[in-house]
Amino acid sequence: MSCEAEASAAIRNSGLRVTTPRMQVLAELMHAGSHVTARAMVQRVALNAPNTTPSTVYRTLSALRDARLVSETLMAGGETIYEAAVEGTHHHMECRSCGEVTDVPDGHFDDLRDRLLSDHGFEADLEHLAIKGLCAKCRSAKPAAKTSHAR
Repeated sequence: MSCEAEASAAIRNSGLRVTTPRMQVLAELMHAGSHVTARAMVQRVALNAPNTTPSTVYRTLSALRDARLVSETLMAGGETIYEAAVEGTHHHMECRSCGEVTDVPDGHFDDLRDRLLSDHGFEADLEHLAIKGLCAKCRSAKPAAKTSHAR
């Protein structure tokens, strides 16, 4: 199935009306296969639909996010990224040193959801988390911390 056909089906199945901007934005995100900023999305859509305004792209991203067809994640550096979410939820680990972003399956957070519910009666909506830390490569490149035992 093409990205356009899959986008159309996903939009229809979400209960939204299938419109040209929704199709364009969701199909572009699916083609990107990765994280895209809103600014980059405006540029991508403009290549194929130069009459689509930036405000239309921003509104469409919001509508698709609200329908849970697009994930929106605020990254540690303050930038918001978007990604097609028609295949389910996942989260991100962002290295504070090199900036590498790695996807983390949603299942890694099942215990956290269960614990929040059992301990606090709180049903968490863990839609898209960005966790900042150090990746394995940067951790191994970092010099070992020196400890002083001198008295």
